[in-house]
Amino acid sequence: MRLIVVSEADPTSILAGRLLIEGYGFKPIGDRLYARGDILLKVIAEKHVHVNGLGEDLRPELQVVASSHRSEAGVRALLTHPVGNWGDEVLVGGLPRTLSPTSAMALYGALWALHDAVLELELEGWSVGLEVTHHGPATSVPTIFIEAGGPLEEPDQRAVEAVARACIAACETCSGPPPAIGFGGGHYAPSFTRFALAGEYSFGHMCPKYAMPIDRLMVEQALEKTIEKPRLAVIDWKGLRGHDRDLLLSILKDLGVEWVKA
Repeated sequence: MRLIVVSEADPTSILAGRLLIEGYGFKPIGDRLYARGDILLKVIAEKHVHVNGLGEDLRPELQVVASSHRSEAGVRALLTHPVGNWGDEVLVGGLPRTLSPTSAMALYGALWALHDAVLELELEGWSVGLEVTHHGPATSVPTIFIEAGGPLEEPDQRAVEAVARACIAACETCSGPPPAIGFGGGHYAPSFTRFALAGEYSFGHMCPKYAMPIDRLMVEQALEKTIEKPRLAVIDWKGLRGHDRDLLLSILKDLGVEWVKA
């Protein structure tokens, strides 16, 4: 069973839920709970990023969270990413130095669904991509976020339709290119997005330059908590400081993990 979560505290999220219920055949089966085949949709009142343990009551094999995206620059973007905190500082939910499990295949399916929706829905001016692992919640359930955001306070219905489509695609994707984890570069992971859209790799956890350096424990978490169990790291070579890169390569060598340059 796979689970889609929408939050009443997030206008984009609850609109995605409404579009899914009205347009994708979800039927009520309980209090704030809907089903379409083996995909469930759950409506929660709380802001999703702050609900540690999210989805653990239903124990799905995958959890897909529809969400808004906040862009300080006002860039219109459709994004998907894993969740967790690389360091000791917790800014938006989750726990320090804790990654939640994620699925590279689900992220790959979501990314491609967003890419296709931009063309089909004529969403001019909207970018599509992966984001690195960031924010909460902390949960034992494999989780991805799918987000739409831009300069407008009110969600763009066509963009939220893209999120709804991607939620379904993430739940239904069961194959893709070889799984990998990523290190380096910026928050919006342009190198990893490019590799994924070229069909070369699917990405689980991704750590940006600003979160480096990280230690062996966090690298192990990135590997173990990407459910496809990748044994390959893709490194944004120019997107890492030299000393951070040297430390990372030493850890990867010690763990017996292959790596390639991005």
